[in-house]
Amino acid sequence: MAVHALSRNFQSFFGRLNPGTSFVQTASREHETITGLIEDPNGQASVLSPHCFLQGSYKQDTAIHTINDVDIVALCNLSQPGSQGGGRSYNRDEIFGIIAAPLLADRRYRDKIRYDAGSMCIKVDLGIKVEILPVVYKAGTSDQDAEPFRLYRPETHQWEDGYARYHQGWLTNKNANTDGNFIPMIKVLKHLRAIHNISSVSFHIESLLFRLPDSIFAGAPSEYILHVLNYIASYTADAWYNTDIRTPCGDRNIFTPAEWPLESWRSFHAFVKVCADGAKTAATALPKDLAVRTWKILLGDSYFPADVT
Repeated sequence: MAVHALSRNFQSFFGRLNPGTSFVQTASREHETITGLIEDPNGQASVLSPHCFLQGSYKQDTAIHTINDVDIVALCNLSQPGSQGGGRSYNRDEIFGIIAAPLLADRRYRDKIRYDAGSMCIKVDLGIKVEILPVVYKAGTSDQDAEPFRLYRPETHQWEDGYARYHQGWLTNKNANTDGNFIPMIKVLKHLRAIHNISSVSFHIESLLFRLPDSIFAGAPSEYILHVLNYIASYTADAWYNTDIRTPCGDRNIFTPAEWPLESWRSFHAFVKVCADGAKTAATALPKDLAVRTWKILLGDSYFPADVT
């Protein structure tokens, strides 16, 4: 148990952590406009009858500070490797070109489109970044809601299984099983990474936390933040790396050179150990003002308030 729960302080902290209304409105507007262009039944991408849906932090409510990007999946009416039910086939470059065509024809976006033969997605640079991932059905599937879909990985030159909504579903279930503390902990760890300029991929953070026991997410933020950081720090970086930590959908291990390189993970793990020490000091501090000052050091002076009266 933490000596001081500081419930109102943490309530204010999470309020400051979440993206402001203007970012949400911008993200929503751009998502609707771009999706409308791609899905237009009379538009330039209509030959592939694309169906769009969201993935990533904006969709999963794990965005912090600002909404830096909006991730859109464009599911094309093709079966991997790109055929239309026995009709003509489309390769990766043709699919990307067709999905990008209505944006390139629109004066608002034509000069802001970025992609090439080595791109994983089509990027639209609008201040807020929109990333469009063209994907196709897995052979034998025609259900828009079924996953996996198939996506093209340029680094391997292969079509591979991909998940978006199933990933979101697993995160939602985990959050429900942890009294709503799982998603906030994702935000805390992403926030710590951001304010201390530590390199890591949000998807890997989500996957790591997903595989931790539900029990350590119990209690007030002053408790579960400490417990989660302590749990990660209680094993060595190499011990973790030798563990098969699967993504929520179970499709791949995050601790591989292609996913999370060992040296990068070691640096992140060392950072978590430092944060765990700070959280322990804050949670066990007897004078309340010392606890507040220590949480401010760990979570950011401008984010964790000293006075919430």
